[in-house]
Amino acid sequence: MIRTFLHLDVKPGQRDALISWYKETRALERAVADAGCLSTELYPDAGNEDRLLVTALWESPADYDRWVANPWRQSSTDEINRFLAEGFTPASKGSVVTSIHHATQVR
Repeated sequence: MIRTFLHLDVKPGQRDALISWYKETRALERAVADAGCLSTELYPDAGNEDRLLVTALWESPADYDRWVANPWRQSSTDEINRFLAEGFTPASKGSVVTSIHHATQVR
């Protein structure tokens, strides 16, 4: 398993608009619907109101690469750039860490 961390530096005053974009486009739900994405979350940065963090848990690096190449994700680049301070490209990726040990609560 891998976890990805995508830091998004937002134009001043655009954080809520970007959060709304994520909800309206169902971007996170689209990723989870893609094979190999186990979960994904969007977090505000408590210390910086112009930064968001997107994390996701993937079965493998290949699954994440498949999401990065997903046609919807590729076509959303111009839309998301309206909110970002730094340009986002179709190939933009978050940092990737590989799990070496994990535990899951069974309910």
